Formats: sequence, structure tokens, C-alpha cells
Amino acid sequence: MTEILLRAAKEPWEAVSAANVLKANTIANNSGNLLFGQSVYRMLSAPGVSVTPDRYETHRTQSPSEHAAWINESFDHFVIPLANAFRPAFRPALRRLTRVIRRLKVPVTVIGVGSQHKLDGSATDDELAQDVKKFMSAVLDRSVSVGVRGDRTAEFLATLGFAGDQVEVIGCPSVFLNGQPKVVEKPVPSISTGSKIAMTISPYVGKLNVVVESHTQRYPNLIYVPQNLKDLNMMVWGEDRSAPKNPWNPTHVAHPLYVEDRMRFPLDPRTWVEYLSDFDFVFGSRIHGSIAGILAGVPTSLVVHDSRTLELAEYHAIPHTQLSAINSKTDAMRLFEETDYSKYNARVPEIQQTLAKFLETNGLSHILNESDADTEFDRKLADAKLPDMVTTLYTAQNEGRAAIADRIRVLRQEQAALEERMEKIENHLENFSVEKEVRKLAGSLRRRAVSKLRMKK
Repeated sequence: MTEILLRAAKEPWEAVSAANVLKANTIANNSGNLLFGQSVYRMLSAPGVSVTPDRYETHRTQSPSEHAAWINESFDHFVIPLANAFRPAFRPALRRLTRVIRRLKVPVTVIGVGSQHKLDGSATDDELAQDVKKFMSAVLDRSVSVGVRGDRTAEFLATLGFAGDQVEVIGCPSVFLNGQPKVVEKPVPSISTGSKIAMTISPYVGKLNVVVESHTQRYPNLIYVPQNLKDLNMMVWGEDRSAPKNPWNPTHVAHPLYVEDRMRFPLDPRTWVEYLSDFDFVFGSRIHGSIAGILAGVPTSLVVHDSRTLELAEYHAIPHTQLSAINSKTDAMRLFEETDYSKYNARVPEIQQTLAKFLETNGLSHILNESDADTEFDRKLADAKLPDMVTTLYTAQNEGRAAIADRIRVLRQEQAALEERMEKIENHLENFSVEKEVRKLAGSLRRRAVSKLRMKK
């Protein structure tokens, strides 16, 4: 049996509640991370292979030597799916990953890593470049090549001295989450104001606020699908994610999308894709929010605002619009009309073969090319009871009310646990005697002193 350690949040069939996601940050700040991690998990689930998620411990560990020793002793291969890891905010995690990798004796394969730059071509800072060089060198000492998201990342790595066969453009593995991707087609020639639309927005992209405003007002059946941990906290506990200058930024609980219960947060890839399958159109700036729509077979339009989203849109031929073209007149009906998936559908076989070759070159067995594979992975995932999309506190449906009741129970359990801990502390303080503790300390010091004297003799 080949034992593979995979950088991933959890087992794909493992249910994690919203409260526990918030406690442990199992989505690593963004639920989009679940998509590509689970996709790689499935494609590596070949006969004779056992896959174990590292639960993100590798990029969080403060004990690289111990963690590396565990990997060397327990696994035959370490596979690391990544997203836009070459960015300043991920630098501490990248350094921790590098420290672990340098201590590994087993092969290491990085899948789908990307750099993040502005569309104006702004360069990455020198300190980050040095961290990326150290990471790439450590990985390439233990692998044949590194799989990157697109040409812009490949060009960036070439400036650092990594080129040729060392770097392969493979896109994002998340498009193969369920094996053979669905063909994306328009079920209707046009949409209307009454159509079911899912919107994915990056709240830090201020230019999109005008789009949120117009679409919230014009499309009553529009649902906003946020992805960040702060968004989840806002939806579960009713705490503002931020105090935005623009009230149409959907990061506060007074926003119409929150008050009208028109937000849904995904906790799991399967339920996310299933939820979107009932929509007519998906649009917005989130790359994995867009890929979730594509996986559901729904026409999807991506708004690109930096290199990480643009290079994936170009490589996979995902219909997209650059942020510079977005304004107050941007409308979902027009975006839908301009959305054409013929190039995307046609590129799938080539992209699939490129990814398969990359895996094989790096010594990994896979089931990527088995279009109708009935695997143990698929059966276990189909049987799993996974959490529904998270609602806001204003939800009116019975299922939503049940979810809120669950949240109240969590609060009560945490309160009871806190009360129990406080009681133990109070009992300890009641029995605490300063005089007694001083005598114990003095006796301990006296015994140490006597012991040292005897050793000197």
C-alpha cells in the first residue's frame, strides 16, 4: 500500500459544523481551499493507494523537525496542492512549509501553485522572491517538476531561475473535483430579473460595490455566496465582518443581502456544487466560487482583478471580464449573453491529459482518466451526511431555524464548559494556602541544595 500525505483540510466525507470550522479554521480562511484539496484527494485515490490529509498542520507547525520525522516514518509521498501561495500574506506559512520539506526524505509534489500580482504587471517584492526561491529549491530536490496554475506564474518563476522541465503549467485541479467535468451549456438563451443568480464577490475589491448594489436591487432571487472565515463568523454569530465605508459592501449585518437571508456560505465542496446546480447563472470575482458553478454545469462568468484569476481564466478558457471593464452599467443579463463555454468544453481533454502526465512524471498513480470510475471514494462521498449551506440569522425556513437552534446549543455547551472550568479554578483557589505552598517550595529548594552538595563531594 502506497501511503500519501496530502495537504488538505479534512477527509472529503467528514462533516464539520460551522462552529467547528470557526474554532479550528479548517478552511484555512477561505472555503475555496476545500475544492482543490478534495479534487486532488479523489484523483490520487487509485487502487493500492491510501491518502491521509495533513489537516493543514504542515504549514502551521512550530516543530518542523518532529513533523518531518513523522512524515518520513509514516508516508511514501507528500503531495501539496496550493493556490496563490506566492504572495506576501502567505509568506509565514510558505517558510514553515519550506522548513519541513528541507527535512524530508520522501518525494514531494506541488500541484497548482500560483503567484499573485496586479494586472498592471507590478513585481513581487524581493523578500518574497527569496522565500519562493528557497521553497522551489527544496521541492525540486525531491520532485521532478512543480505544477503551476498558469503562464504568469511560470514567467515569474523563470525570473528566479526556475524554467524548462522544472515548471509545468497544469491549471487548477479543482475542475476535476468529480472526475470527468460536466459539459457547460446554456439551458436557456437569456435570463431575466426573476432568474436564480449566484454572485461571488471579493469584498476587498471596492469597484464591485456598484455591482452589488444594482444586482441586489434588480434581481430578487440573487444569492450571494461568500467564502472567507470572517464572512462565516458574520453569518453564524451576527457580528459585522467590517465597518465598510460603502454600505453596499456585503460585510455587515445591516446589508440587504444579510437581512433578507440572501447569503449562503459553503462548508463542503459536494453540498456547494449541489446547491449551485439549481441556478441559472453564476458570476463574480471569486475563482473557486466560479469553478463551483462550472462544476455544477451552470454558465459562469468570472471577473478578473489580478494575475491569479486571469491566468486560470486564460488557461482553462473560462469566460471572463477584466475589472477595468466593470462599472455601474454592468449587468448579469449582458454577462450571460457574452458567456460562451465552447472553448472551455473543448479544452478539458487536453488539460486532463496534461495533468495526468504531470502526476505520472512525478511518480503518482491516479484515476484522473477514468471517466466513469465507480470508486470507493465516490461511494463514501455519496453516502456522507454533509452540512448544508449556512444561512444568515434572518432565515425563515424550518431548516434554517433548525440551524440557528444548533448554533444556540453550541453557545450553551460552550457556556456550560466555561462554567465548569471556572468552578474548578474557584475550588482550587479555596483550597490554596500560601503558607503551605511556601513550605513545599522551601522543601524542594532544600532537597536540591543537598543533592548538589553530595554531587560535589
